[in-house]
Amino acid sequence: MGPREQTPPASGAPRPGRVTVRLAEDRMTAYLIVEGPGPGGAPVTVEQAMEKLREAGVCFGLDPAAVERAVAAQGEQPVTAVVARGKPPVNGTDGRLELHPELLRASGRPRVNPDGSVDLYDLGLVRSVTAGTVLLTRIPPTPGTPGINVLGQEVRPRPGREPVVRLGQGVAWTPDGRQAVAQIDGHANWVRDTLSVSPVFTVREDVGPSTGNIEFIGSVVVRGNVLPGFQVKAGGSVEIQGAVDCGIVEAGGDVTVRYGIQGGGRGRVRAGGNIRARFIENCEVSAGGHIWVQDGILHSRVEAGGRVEALGRRGTIVGGRVVAKEAVVARFLGSPMGTPTEVTVGVQPQARRELEALRKELQEVEQQLSRALQALALLRQPERLSALSPERVSALRRLAEAPTWLSVKRDQLAARIQELEEALAGVREAWVEAQTLCYPGVRVVIGGAVYLAADNLSRVRFSLNEDREVAIGPV
Repeated sequence: MGPREQTPPASGAPRPGRVTVRLAEDRMTAYLIVEGPGPGGAPVTVEQAMEKLREAGVCFGLDPAAVERAVAAQGEQPVTAVVARGKPPVNGTDGRLELHPELLRASGRPRVNPDGSVDLYDLGLVRSVTAGTVLLTRIPPTPGTPGINVLGQEVRPRPGREPVVRLGQGVAWTPDGRQAVAQIDGHANWVRDTLSVSPVFTVREDVGPSTGNIEFIGSVVVRGNVLPGFQVKAGGSVEIQGAVDCGIVEAGGDVTVRYGIQGGGRGRVRAGGNIRARFIENCEVSAGGHIWVQDGILHSRVEAGGRVEALGRRGTIVGGRVVAKEAVVARFLGSPMGTPTEVTVGVQPQARRELEALRKELQEVEQQLSRALQALALLRQPERLSALSPERVSALRRLAEAPTWLSVKRDQLAARIQELEEALAGVREAWVEAQTLCYPGVRVVIGGAVYLAADNLSRVRFSLNEDREVAIGPV
């Protein structure tokens, strides 16, 4: 017999069970596919399944119990089971921005008061901040936590994204880059991911129902008018490109009004610096510096720490009262109708107001002192006290204790009044000037001296002479 030949197994030989491993595309899941044996064939064992998994490299997140269940469930149809899962990465959180409350405050809506009422004059359009204010804090993104796939490989997380923010004028980052800080006083603005602080707040319409009152730490420009009942208050200057119509304007700096200031008996304009306008009518106006008008000042109360000038072609001061420290100069003073007009120069308006208040207070103190002395005199007459009630006697005793401190108060007030009166009387540099005509009815007050014009006076200048009387001279 020849050499033994290797013959293939007969086609009818039993088919053993089969096992395969499939990995998900991201390798975060391993699947075990178990196909049962044919008739008479050997089934797949757990050891065989585990060996296949090892050969496939699966080493993390393996669930032996799932392998055993898959092997036990093998039959005519293939069994597919998840037998290993990776640990997914935790993506980083995006960075975020913490904004100053002023930037978050609703704008353009009436403010709701604590009692539930609505303030239609406060729409919150202005977001005033001071230099050094932290306007924005940048919370950095996190990198995330890595994961592991079923092959034991690290899976990188997606890191968080930085928030988009750009800085405009008036804002800078702190050295660590985490906070944006206002570099100037002004209006904070957050628009299209850009943060800025402007020293000027511009109102592109009338200040009225659609804007509410405007109150700002810096300067304000109004492209329209200030309507009746509304206010503009600024720490800097105010420029009104229209008119002031029965409104209120207050500025720490200058006030410039392109057209007129019409008060209607209710308006008020105050400036720490100068005031410029075409005209002032029926309004209360005061300036720490000069007041310049073109057409005139009509029936108003005007005060200036410097000069008041109305030098336009029709520059007229008529009616009301005008007070200035240095000078009042106009083309015309008064009117042909003899309208009472008072012009006072030579003293700070604040000093004159103080003098008037002190005189009133002194009068009250003297009245109190008189009553106290009367009570003291009555207490020295026992025969009259016996007819009074105990309550009345007690009140008299309390009143009689007042003369000492009332006398001190009276002397202090009298000394201050004398000081102010001497300052008024000593003014020699101030003057009043009518460059064209001064009408009858004009009352000129320089220091403590008074002159009442009874006739038309052409091109005249009023000043104090050496006798501290109002002297009249040519312009």
